Amino acid sequence: MSGILVSWSIAYDFIMDHGDDFSNSINKDNLDNLSVSFFIHKLKKEMWWTWLNIAYNFAMLWEKSILLGAAWDDFIFDWFMKEKINLNYLHISTELLSASCYIISDPKSKQINAFYPWAMDMADTVSVNDVSEELHYWIVSPNKKEAMLQHIQELSELGVKSFFDPGQIIFLFGKEELEQASKYADYLIVNEYEFEEFKQKIWKNEWELLKDYEKIIVTLWWKGAKIIDSDWETLIEAVKIEKVVDPTGAWDAFRAGLIIWLKWWYDFETSAKIWSICWAECVQSHGGQNHSIHLEMIEKTMKENYQIDIKF
Repeated sequence: MSGILVSWSIAYDFIMDHGDDFSNSINKDNLDNLSVSFFIHKLKKEMWWTWLNIAYNFAMLWEKSILLGAAWDDFIFDWFMKEKINLNYLHISTELLSASCYIISDPKSKQINAFYPWAMDMADTVSVNDVSEELHYWIVSPNKKEAMLQHIQELSELGVKSFFDPGQIIFLFGKEELEQASKYADYLIVNEYEFEEFKQKIWKNEWELLKDYEKIIVTLWWKGAKIIDSDWETLIEAVKIEKVVDPTGAWDAFRAGLIIWLKWWYDFETSAKIWSICWAECVQSHGGQNHSIHLEMIEKTMKENYQIDIKF
């Protein structure tokens, strides 16, 4: 058996919708005395985990991913996920609750997140070296910082193509730690804000970073994404959609689309267009695991948005 390894935090999502623009509730001239409240129009607790959003997208396209992380024994998988995910390498805590993420979104898809790690602090007790299956790709995303750096090094030593995705916890990394990640990872995935912070922390511009990474993928939200390598910068336009229902989990779907197609047979640019389709489907549903993806839909959307005939 072989697969794609996903090393990430396992957390409950408490997804909240705020009916007004955040900026209308925040006095930008008095941030030193910030004290605000947001009225929530909708609250949904997802009985899943941020870490599983990628695995969910894999499962809909018949890819059984291998999950690496830590949780309390309160987690629940439905029959679909149990069949489609390798759960043999989870650390189950008997003392610490599963991590929780509290997400507030406004109508312009801006988000404010609060995260408490709990059982995630045990993530570095799980080693990649314990995995007996053959690994094709791996992605290390927000988790306990020490676990991320550990898994990056372990996977690099196995010779597996690697994606480093520091996400919203990039502020926890210092210059030396980001240099360590750059030493072992093959690809960097960040959004625009994270990319600027990454460059500032490591004291390098994007072209200097390409000495450390084969490719850098920067997500641009409505504008799509760009792929930067030593030869050129390629812009991948986002799939056109009528309405964003909820941005939660959108970039997880985006990452899943990229990695699974790279594993199968497609180049980065084609894979990027397919991952944009996964992103578009996710944002039109509430939560990170309530959308549907299938091959016929991908074929149709590729033709309509990118004028590419693709057959599976």
